[in-house]
Amino acid sequence: MATVNISTTSSNTLVTTTVSSGTTLDFVINNPSPATSYFTLETIPNSSSLYDTSSPKNTSGSFTLDSGQYSLIQSDYIASVIVDPGNTTLTFEPAADIPANTLRLRGVGYGPQETISI
Repeated sequence: MATVNISTTSSNTLVTTTVSSGTTLDFVINNPSPATSYFTLETIPNSSSLYDTSSPKNTSGSFTLDSGQYSLIQSDYIASVIVDPGNTTLTFEPAADIPANTLRLRGVGYGPQETISI
């Protein structure tokens, strides 16, 4: 199991390490906003800003929503969830290996990029 901590609704957190399929990733989200916020877990788009057959299907797999999370929308390239104020954990188990530097968790506002190794 690996844990990724982010702490703002304007986060942009890049996973800098290769993640093997079947590894459980827990994204601990602290939403300090007094309102619900929107978070996306997404494949980094290719140089044309698109997802195509050359893009890794990083969000193919299973998600478990914590209390305070709802409205999961998922494709092979991007998954989005609405998060209530406070702390929650978004759990993801990828169906395929995820190459380093091709997956990020982004909060509303798209702030400065943070990098993490797990």
